[in-house]
Amino acid sequence: MFSRSIAVGFVVALLAFAATTQGQSPTPTPDAVRVTVSMNADGSRTIYEFDAPHHKATATTKGKDGKMVGIIRYRLDDAGRFASGEVYGPDEQFRFLTVYKYDTSGKLTEETQLGQDEAVRNKIVYAYDKTGKQTGYTVYDAAGKVIRRTPGVSPSASPTPKRR
Repeated sequence: MFSRSIAVGFVVALLAFAATTQGQSPTPTPDAVRVTVSMNADGSRTIYEFDAPHHKATATTKGKDGKMVGIIRYRLDDAGRFASGEVYGPDEQFRFLTVYKYDTSGKLTEETQLGQDEAVRNKIVYAYDKTGKQTGYTVYDAAGKVIRRTPGVSPSASPTPKRR
């Protein structure tokens, strides 16, 4: 089953990949699609396809046995950042939609995961230190209750979950 922790890991891995590859490739042609494969610690692999000219990206993860684990289909904003991502499980059934928010400096501040009915399922809020380095995150359920906080993230008021 495609769990919430796998989805969070999926998103975090893709964000880390995007952050480490910024500025490394030459200027792409208008129709270029960049494809990269990442081998994960559990033996699975994730194939990333970035199609910036069409404002989309895809992350497909397959287990070490080659079977589909899940896929995320992203829409990119004009700055090339993830605007939203539709998460699908191994059966390609829709699991949830993630909507991303950034601060004025371009740092990811929040991910809101919505069900098919667009109701909030949970929210991930990222914390940064004074230098702008990400220090962790807090996960809230639909009611705004903390369900997970990484070490080093100070408790703060829970966000008010809202419909998209």
